[in-house]
Amino acid sequence: MVETPSTQQLPDIDEGQINLRKILIQFGIGLLLLMISLALVGYYFRQPLLNLSSTFVKTFGAFGVALGFFIPDAFTIPFPNDAFTFLGLQGGLGFWECVVWGSAGSLLGGTVGFWIGRLLGTTQWMVGFFRGRGSEAYAITRRYGLVALAIAAFTPIPYSIVCWACGAVAIKFRHFLLISLLRIPRVALYLWLIQLGFISMPTPS
Repeated sequence: MVETPSTQQLPDIDEGQINLRKILIQFGIGLLLLMISLALVGYYFRQPLLNLSSTFVKTFGAFGVALGFFIPDAFTIPFPNDAFTFLGLQGGLGFWECVVWGSAGSLLGGTVGFWIGRLLGTTQWMVGFFRGRGSEAYAITRRYGLVALAIAAFTPIPYSIVCWACGAVAIKFRHFLLISLLRIPRVALYLWLIQLGFISMPTPS
């Protein structure tokens, strides 16, 4: 049975619980930790990772980069999609080629996620999801709308869940798609920072 969610059923968050400043600080710390992690990987596991990257590109090509973004962004699977642009870059694809394919996969995945939210947002399963794992992202989207989507494009707020929430709260698709274009500079920025962290450490002597 399909059940239309009421304001009592759906999660609610008071203003004090939505701390955007905290989210932005976490974003900065996360980027720093990402660069440090890649520097360590570059120091200890450079050659095995280069071999893996070469195999990835030979097997999947640029399409593999797009697929690596599409699946997590469409279906809220917690997987580090930026790993695929990194593998593509190290495997021989150009920087902007990786950005284009990664962004295309992300935008397509986010679009699918939007329509999942639009079509399933009134089902009991989706209501339960927004009251559980997706509660914070959903509540932020309800309160801030497209601003939440813009923030999710760059920060630790799960972009895929916000896409579902945008569909569920009936944000206009053309507005959703326009703001989602922020994924393009985000993909480029993360790839640049990951590459910077990876090459910053020399191989062990």
